[in-house]
Amino acid sequence: MKFKGLLLVLFLSVLNVNAQDYFPKSDEFNGKYYSLNKMGRPGQEVKEVYLAVGAPGTTKMMTLSLTKGGMPAYFVFDAAISKKSKIAVFRNRMSMVFMYDKNSLVMVREKKERNQAEGETLVDFFSKDKAKVASMTKDKAMEYALKYVGEF
Repeated sequence: MKFKGLLLVLFLSVLNVNAQDYFPKSDEFNGKYYSLNKMGRPGQEVKEVYLAVGAPGTTKMMTLSLTKGGMPAYFVFDAAISKKSKIAVFRNRMSMVFMYDKNSLVMVREKKERNQAEGETLVDFFSKDKAKVASMTKDKAMEYALKYVGEF
């Protein structure tokens, strides 16, 4: 009898791990993050951004705003890639965002001029922890992102 109970607990644990979708919980995730790089238009650049996750309707997404309550950029949660890579992955037309840890992310985007086939690859790191941002480098952030590029 005890053996059957143990098997049931083990089975339910395996189901729970497989059912995890890696989408962050908003109460832990949402808030002000510090950025490795300055963001925004020249003269209006900031090193603090506001990130939030949610699911308006049926689409899970993340938003990034340069000011609290400002116009956000939207990133859609990629459930298939997140499950395969075992981290939360968000994307939009120009960027991919990878969860680094519970309160940090790495964003990779391509900056190119109109009608150009190739551009410059930019990397950024966001964290709620200022000390973590201070210890991060662009090379370390890019190295982390490149571990997951093969998943796409």
